Amino acid sequence: MNRRLLPVTVFLTLMLTSLLAGRHNYRVTRDEITADLNQALAQTLLEKKDPIVTQDTIRAYKQLRQTSGGQVLIAVSDERFCRHLKNPRLKQAAFLTFDVMDGDYRGSSMDGQTICSDTLVVRNGRAGETLALKGYTRLSAAAVFGMSDQRLPGGLMAAALLWAIGSMLYLRKREKENPMLQPAEGSVLSAGGGTQSAPDFGGLTYSDADDRFYAADHTPIRFTPMQQQLMRLFWQAPSHSLTKEEICAVLWPKKDDANDTLYTLIRRLKPIVEEHTRLKIVADRGRNYSLEINEMKD
Repeated sequence: MNRRLLPVTVFLTLMLTSLLAGRHNYRVTRDEITADLNQALAQTLLEKKDPIVTQDTIRAYKQLRQTSGGQVLIAVSDERFCRHLKNPRLKQAAFLTFDVMDGDYRGSSMDGQTICSDTLVVRNGRAGETLALKGYTRLSAAAVFGMSDQRLPGGLMAAALLWAIGSMLYLRKREKENPMLQPAEGSVLSAGGGTQSAPDFGGLTYSDADDRFYAADHTPIRFTPMQQQLMRLFWQAPSHSLTKEEICAVLWPKKDDANDTLYTLIRRLKPIVEEHTRLKIVADRGRNYSLEINEMKD
């Protein structure tokens, strides 16, 4: 896996989780507001003191609807309804609406800045009319978001940002401390955005985008994971040359003596390199190993 893929994956996971949790908590708060409006409207109707809508108001409503030729919505600021609301922030902008359910009834709705209760259908005995009542409160999406619990989403977003900053600082520090992880001089960028060598270096190219080596005919060369790591070190090292200590420090950092393991790895890697490229691995008195062009194949 590309060493930059894990930090990006963790960052995107934390950000996505934060957004989903924030959206969930927003919807929970909106549902709680609707439930509060429902219970307040039910409590208001159960009081059965003065009627919420008088006969005069119903007559005025019908006249307005007849005059306008369309739907009419009348909002009533009812003290009882506001008193029964449990959330004090809803009381400041709460009101009731009613429609007469006759042949011209089509239902009604407010703009997107309001939240409404369910519709309650009641019979007004004095006026002889059936009414559709709804409770409303005027709240913007931003206000509902501010009322919701965003501590967990905020913590996840903060963690994502801290992770991104920490990952960038770590990768920069690692590249400075270990020059073998940086591209060698003379390397160029491939069309896919990965790093690959100058095309005349032994017929071998490397793509950082998919972490693969390619032969001169553009076919991928199959290495074992350990062989791949060693070839990448050769490729990125200045002059494509490494000391035994440099190789062992990267491939086997916890092993005190990895000379035999390195020898076996080099012995098995040599024929693969020579078969697919015009390169060879040369040992210099057992202290250095270099990736060089095999002049016998030119």
